Amino acid sequence: MNRPGRLLDPKEILRVMDAAQVIHERRAALSEHEELDREGTVREIQIMYEELGDLVDTRVIEEALDEYLARRYAFSPAPPTISRRLALLYVRRGRVAKRVLLPAAGVAAVVWGGLAGVGLVQQRSLAADADRLRVDVAGLEAARAAELTEIEALLASGTPPDLPTADAEAFDAGLASAGTRLGELAAALAPLAEEASREGLTRAAIDGLRTRVETAGSDLGIARNEISGARTVVEHHTRLGALEPEIAGLHAAVLAEAVEDLALERAAALRRGADARLAARDLEGLEEIARDYRRLRQQVATEYGIVIVGGVWRSHTELDDVRNHYLRVRAVAPDGTRVPVVVRNEEYGTTAEVTEWAERVPKEVYDRVGADKKDNGIIDDDDFGFKRRGFVTAERRYEDLGQITEW
Repeated sequence: MNRPGRLLDPKEILRVMDAAQVIHERRAALSEHEELDREGTVREIQIMYEELGDLVDTRVIEEALDEYLARRYAFSPAPPTISRRLALLYVRRGRVAKRVLLPAAGVAAVVWGGLAGVGLVQQRSLAADADRLRVDVAGLEAARAAELTEIEALLASGTPPDLPTADAEAFDAGLASAGTRLGELAAALAPLAEEASREGLTRAAIDGLRTRVETAGSDLGIARNEISGARTVVEHHTRLGALEPEIAGLHAAVLAEAVEDLALERAAALRRGADARLAARDLEGLEEIARDYRRLRQQVATEYGIVIVGGVWRSHTELDDVRNHYLRVRAVAPDGTRVPVVVRNEEYGTTAEVTEWAERVPKEVYDRVGADKKDNGIIDDDDFGFKRRGFVTAERRYEDLGQITEW
């Protein structure tokens, strides 16, 4: 008969429990190990090492996998020391080279090439600026010579003998000042041209020369204005001298044909205006008088009929519910050609030279003409008025209520 053995003490029981736990954990790890696709896992790990640029033996990977499963993923990574970082960088050197170093080298090459390109562009720009500078200097010299030729031509032609003293003095003073300025410009351009012709000009040198070129150009512009002023004095006097007999001839022509008192009154008013502007040597004013004289002469010498060609109505400029009625008319010479007539537009207060305009008439006249056209499409009674030779006022069948030139 077996005698019962002794029981383990509590401390020993705890040790057995620890051993059982270890066995249990190892069996669990073994179970996981058996369920795992080892070949696929090992191959995947090898591929990752290849991407990192490293080759690891299959046996080493399998041992590491067994140890990993046995410890139930209890692996603790090494602390993040500088040594660990350098080791990782070495292990990943293949990926770093492909994904970091090569692109960085490419960027560096692009940057270096760009810098070299920028340098080349800057050199070309500098050369182009230097060439433009030389061209500008040559252009200034050519322009200076042309202005000197202009001064010589003006001096050779001389001033008109009847040129007023004040104008003659302005003419002489302008040319003298321009000549002096062009002489100073010649003295400035000589060294400027020499310096600009040198090779290898720096940016600072080009900018300094450009400033001197701009100053020379400004001086040339002043000289040109002075020469132009002297030329204008003579041209102004010449034009005034030509307009005076022209206006006298126009005045005589109007008086020879004018029959209506209004035409004679207008001619007299123009003559007084012309005399005043001649005394003031007002060229622009005298040219305007000459244009009015030509228009008056044409108006007096022309005869034409005023023919109705249609109708149009417009809303009143101030009263929306009121309409103004107009008959469209044309000025037609006896030979059938249209005659230009100066007409004042009552809506805008402006005048225009037209061959067709519209005359405002009472509504009953507008309606009668409309009915005339409606019966056969033709305005049979199309006579609105007639302007005779020697007159400025046309004979009208209807009261003068106003005109428009646009509709």
